Amino acid sequence: MNSDPLDELLRSYSKQPLPSPAERLTPDVWKTIQLRRKQTFWSRMLPILDWREVFGEPRIVVAALAVALLVGTLPAMLAGRVANPRLARESLHFEVFSALRPSLIDRLAATPAAAPTSLRP
Repeated sequence: MNSDPLDELLRSYSKQPLPSPAERLTPDVWKTIQLRRKQTFWSRMLPILDWREVFGEPRIVVAALAVALLVGTLPAMLAGRVANPRLARESLHFEVFSALRPSLIDRLAATPAAAPTSLRP
């Protein structure tokens, strides 16, 4: 039966002695354990919330700013295409300051379906 060269190589590696651990392995391990114990629950569960790490990467900052700019300007650009000045006036509620604003009774008379049931005849 033909033996695989990889098997022979693995057999030769298995006969070699293990390397000795680094001198500072134990203190470094304990230092890492102490650092992890000091972390808050949320920083362990959601490491993305560690803002120092997020803002340490310029690529992530640029990507986040680009997404924020797109999310902020896209609806404004789309809303600008629908030019309806009456809708804009009504959404800002400037009629409160108008001397010609309709009174409550005028509005109720104009739309009886919107009137409360106690005011209907």
